[in-house]
This record gives sequence, structure tokens and C-alpha cells, in this order.
Amino acid sequence: MSFQSPELEAAQATLKMLVLDRQDELKVLKKELESCFPESLKVHGTVVNICRGNPFHQEVLVDTWPSFQVVIARPQREKAPSEPNYFSRSCAVFYRNLDSYKQLVKDTDAIDWDQEFLLQGLQDGVYQTSQSLAAIKHFSTKLVSRTQVFILQKPLSPHACLTPTYVAFITQELPLAVQARERLGSDLKLSSLNATHATLLNETWSVGGSEQSLHYLTQLICCFPSSCLLDSTGFPISWVLLDQFGCLTHAYTMPAHRGKGYIQLVIAALAKKLQTLSFPVYGDVLEDNTPMQKALQCLDACFTACFLSYDLHIPAVTGSSNN
Repeated sequence: MSFQSPELEAAQATLKMLVLDRQDELKVLKKELESCFPESLKVHGTVVNICRGNPFHQEVLVDTWPSFQVVIARPQREKAPSEPNYFSRSCAVFYRNLDSYKQLVKDTDAIDWDQEFLLQGLQDGVYQTSQSLAAIKHFSTKLVSRTQVFILQKPLSPHACLTPTYVAFITQELPLAVQARERLGSDLKLSSLNATHATLLNETWSVGGSEQSLHYLTQLICCFPSSCLLDSTGFPISWVLLDQFGCLTHAYTMPAHRGKGYIQLVIAALAKKLQTLSFPVYGDVLEDNTPMQKALQCLDACFTACFLSYDLHIPAVTGSSNN
């Protein structure tokens, strides 16, 4: 059980994050966040998902309304998983004023520091603030990854370096299912992922391999749009899915099928789905992942100046060092 100091209680009396749950408020927030792309992409994606039924049970908080300086996207407190799973307990942050963000995370309970969680942000101050609060909040931080953010801003068009299969696929005006049958042949089928594919995704994900990541990937598959290419046996050979922040994630092609343009195909298929749902199409890629960067260039991806930090926060064990 944790106890708050009188100073913290006094600060919380004047500083309190507001949960926005009305559709009219969320629509206003969505529009405001769109004017702050790309830094606001993560929290914007949460707002879009909430407006579309909130399948991942998230909520967004602001410091003040309607004028705000800080937005935090987090799991709904009453529905947050009780078991340790930093994938499902991820939070995302956007701020207009760094000092306001620092004060809020220090002096309010907007973020639950008693649980292991992943904090995501496209602004350097997010990670820096976590580092400065480590000793005060009695937790340690680990930078899991830092990736470059890209956006697919315009309708997809053929590119000279695409394979003939992919060029044929995206230049036709037939529905996606018909295109898949006619352009990919009888052995391959464009489809969506389902829960039975989660084990394969977990085994091939760079941060997967655990029961927690398996549960998380199953949630994503069941809650959000995805795209995959199936072989003649119904086995996925290339895929991409969407996370709870509206971000493309785990884009992957099985090694035996690489170099054929399949990853562009599944990304393009999911992008078209997302564009019809009014999602901005964006994702992130490691700086040293040259093959994926080239694949994205074939889709005319715009690589932004923003880098996305994935910061793992781990409560310190009582009596242990925070170093």
C-alpha cells in the first residue's frame, strides 16, 4: 500500500487530469491533435479508436479543457489488466508545454507508477522526464527501442522499384478480394489475421516470445483491422496489424518469401482499409532496418523528423537499488 505526502495531496487538489468521454469533446480533441501531427499521432490514434467503439478499453486525459497543454492516452482504470503486462498497459503522451507535462506526471496519478508499463511518445521530453522522475517515483526505466516515424499521406501509387505483382495489384480498380484472386494467383490469398495466427506472430515478433506478448497480439488481432497474405494451406506468409494507438505494427514476411514485394502488398491493403475509416496511416521502423525502409520508400512513405521512444517503466523492489 502506498501513502501520499501532504505536499502531493495538496498538489493533486489543484492539478487533476480530466477524462474526456463525450463524443463532442473527443471530436474537438481529434481535430486539435490533427493540427499537431506528427508529434500527436499516438494519442490521436487512441481518440479515433475510442470514437469507433473503444474495443481496447482506453481513455484520454487532458490537463485543462477546452484549451489543453497535455494529453495522455492510457488504459481505462476500471478495466486495466491486473496481471503484469506492459504491452496492454501502454500509455502514450503528447504535450504542448513540457513543464506542464513534467508537473502533471510528478504531482498527479494520471500515470499509475505502481505497475509495470510502457510509455510511448514522439517528443524527446517524454523519455527525459521519465529519467528525471526515476528516483522520486521509485522505478527504473529502460529504453526498449527508438524508431523513426513514417506516414503514408497520399493515395498509394505504383513505384518503379515495386515487383510486377504488386504494381498490378494496386493499379487495378477491382475490389481488394478480386484483385487478390486475379493478381496473386490461386496459391496466394489476401486476407485478415485471426486469433489462430497469434502464436506465429508471437514467435516472429522481435519483442515477443512471452505469454504476455501472445495475449497482447491476440487482443490486437481481435480488436483492430489487419492484413495478411495466406499460402495455399491458409498459412500466413506476410502480414501487418494495427496497435491500440492506430499505429502499424509487426510488419513481417516469412524468410522464405522475402524479396517478392509481399510486405508492400499487405501494408497497402491495410492502408486502404484505414483510409476508409479516417485513420491516418503511420508506423515506425528501426533506423538499421534497411529492407523495411526500402519497402516503405516503394510506397512513397514520408519519413518524419520524429522518433518514437518505447520506454519500459518498472517499479523498484522495496529495499533494492534504483540504479
